[in-house]
Amino acid sequence: MPVNVYRNESLVQMETYEAEPGQVDELVEQVRAKWSLLREHGFAGDYPIEVLRGGRNGGNIKVVEVFRWKSIQDRINAQSDPDYVALAGRISGLTATEGPKEAFTQAVRGFNHNFPPIGGVELLKGVCSCLLTIDGVVKDYQMSVKNGIVLMHRSPRMDLDGDGKNEMYLKILMHGGEIIQAALGPIRVEQNFNRPNDGIVKSNSPDGSDFPATAIWRVSWKIHTPLGPVLTDPDQPLIFGPATVNHYPPVGTHFHSPTGPVALVHEETGARVGTLTPGELTAFDIVVTKDDEIYADVLNTPPADIFEVMAEWQARMGDKEVEPVVAGATDGVM
Repeated sequence: MPVNVYRNESLVQMETYEAEPGQVDELVEQVRAKWSLLREHGFAGDYPIEVLRGGRNGGNIKVVEVFRWKSIQDRINAQSDPDYVALAGRISGLTATEGPKEAFTQAVRGFNHNFPPIGGVELLKGVCSCLLTIDGVVKDYQMSVKNGIVLMHRSPRMDLDGDGKNEMYLKILMHGGEIIQAALGPIRVEQNFNRPNDGIVKSNSPDGSDFPATAIWRVSWKIHTPLGPVLTDPDQPLIFGPATVNHYPPVGTHFHSPTGPVALVHEETGARVGTLTPGELTAFDIVVTKDDEIYADVLNTPPADIFEVMAEWQARMGDKEVEPVVAGATDGVM
């Protein structure tokens, strides 16, 4: 069943203006200032404004503005903000013709149905869940980091292991997210930079196309807590997958973890303080892709053991899907 992973509120605003050539530079500056004002007052979303400047239309020059409201209520509230009203008046005074204001849903990015032919850097939003146990504090707490991000480098499509099928190596440059837990307080999950954090997508299609493919992630975490920084067992990486993906990016694919529980070790003392059972990793939106501008060939070659990790867990799972992690009957505060 298809999964709608994109928000569909009508928050994307497009406005069109036409100005005389002598006024258009000032108009562009005022339109840019408008988004800055909306952002400072909390009305505009964090997606940057796009200002498109066109050619002449009957002597005038067209300017198109695209931005995103933070919420529908913020769009309403802005109309009574005196600073916004004053700035909108200045824009109107520079405009010879003002087109209709149109609202759209959030932009939906396309999917690649083969691995991209060039490497690049991507920033994704996602959610990661697990069961967290801190001895004497919480047991099997369902920790879901919903505001997480992943910054990663993606290799171009290559047959990295020489078996005639393409692979794409994914090197995680940074990932993390934050939550607040009642008994522990604020918690930040991020990667342990001293251990491998990567993944690979391997084609298993017999007809020469890259999909369907099998993907797997390997990560190790550092968890910042009021008790101090805690590491997942450095000798036992957290595995998410193997999972079947049908397009790239794998937006909407659920990567369940077959590993865990793993020990949690206090970074400063080395003492075992609890366990973590990884649950599910899901990417649900792409923030930005820079495969035309940012890439590093040195990151394209995977370590040999990533293939060993994939083979090991494919052999363990066979044809079975990884089952979701479910908390026991003793969830919550101890």
